[in-house]
Amino acid sequence: MLRSTTPASTSHRLRRVAVGLSLAATAAVPAFVAAPARAEIVTLAPADVAVRVQSRGNGHGHGMSQYGARGAALAGRTYRQIVAFYYPGTRLATVADRVLRVKLSGFGPTTTVSADPYLVVTGVRGLLPYRGLRLYRLVAAGAVGLTLQRLAAGPGSTWTTVRTHLADGAEFHRADGFPTRLCAPDGSSTLYYGTLRAVRRSGGGVFTVNRVGLDRYTAGVVPREMPAAWSAQAVYAQAVAARTYALYEMLHSGRAAYDICATSMCQVYGGHAHYDRTHRLAWTDFPEAARATAHQVLTYRGAPILAQFSASNGGWTVAGGLRYLMARVDPYDNAASGDPYLLRTTTVSRASIARYFGLKTLTRIAVAHRDGHGAWGGHVVVDASRRAGYVVGRDAAGVTRVVPVSVSRFEDVFGLGTTWFTVSRG
Repeated sequence: MLRSTTPASTSHRLRRVAVGLSLAATAAVPAFVAAPARAEIVTLAPADVAVRVQSRGNGHGHGMSQYGARGAALAGRTYRQIVAFYYPGTRLATVADRVLRVKLSGFGPTTTVSADPYLVVTGVRGLLPYRGLRLYRLVAAGAVGLTLQRLAAGPGSTWTTVRTHLADGAEFHRADGFPTRLCAPDGSSTLYYGTLRAVRRSGGGVFTVNRVGLDRYTAGVVPREMPAAWSAQAVYAQAVAARTYALYEMLHSGRAAYDICATSMCQVYGGHAHYDRTHRLAWTDFPEAARATAHQVLTYRGAPILAQFSASNGGWTVAGGLRYLMARVDPYDNAASGDPYLLRTTTVSRASIARYFGLKTLTRIAVAHRDGHGAWGGHVVVDASRRAGYVVGRDAAGVTRVVPVSVSRFEDVFGLGTTWFTVSRG
């Protein structure tokens, strides 16, 4: 099997915090329980051409650290002990398998599948013919409904219409239970268990939703978020977190057409197997992790939790506004885990920072608020005005300006994937 070799980037999951707080207000606690550290002000000398940025971690640091899970497994901890550490106060529970609706990306404005044996589609009786055919697709047609088209296998073939006025939400699947091959415009393809549903977009075309069982889905997430070759107990912990996260989304998303996306904006889902444009196998799912933890999710007060995770917390977990997402020292996210994000140093040019903030010259950088946990006073946080600090400089007219800066803009200008950093003269 071909599997991922590094944890997926998880800094995107910063946006998930607000969702979790709004949906679980009864369990909410203040996100930052330590007193903010004293403001840091870096005043640049005329000769300074760059600033030095040191950082720890990669991602928001809420919940499980993937490198920390690896370190815990290497230290002999089981997956049950790992998830208990990263989500304190929760319990493992067994739930019935459920059908999850996953919005897929990268497949263009149609739902196009390979013309394989035993292929069926909603609204058309019987099996679809496949001999001499290459592809079928569902396209948006008129003001409502979908049209089914097919493409012959011969060179120079063009799409022909098979059936019109199919219902929005019509689905392809294989009657023999094998996965259906979904084809992308670039020639790559992915096999998906379950069904592939075409849903009309408001702006035209369709997007594709994979309706798939929760455990099949978990098998498709695990190796896209964590290397399946890592210690088994770490991978099993990832399976529990991924399944729980998906179930939480299913219960709280509020979306009409799907429950969760398949990209790093939610958690990365790769289906059963992916083939590149040369038809070479690029990756597969990892059903072993799903089977070993079958139907297991984490609950708090009887309900599935928001099981956030990130690549690395740098040695401290970060409070996420929920009782099971607390700030605490992490003894497992350490050098033995192989974590490359424990301490990183880079330099950023003074001129590029000035340009980013619309300044001609930069004279000062200030980080005003931190959570008080760990080195440098901990992670950079915001005040009531959503400000984490400010920069000072002169604009093109020579006027001194003070520019308030959010955490995300600090991360962006410094090229970071974490809010745990410190700045000094380069």
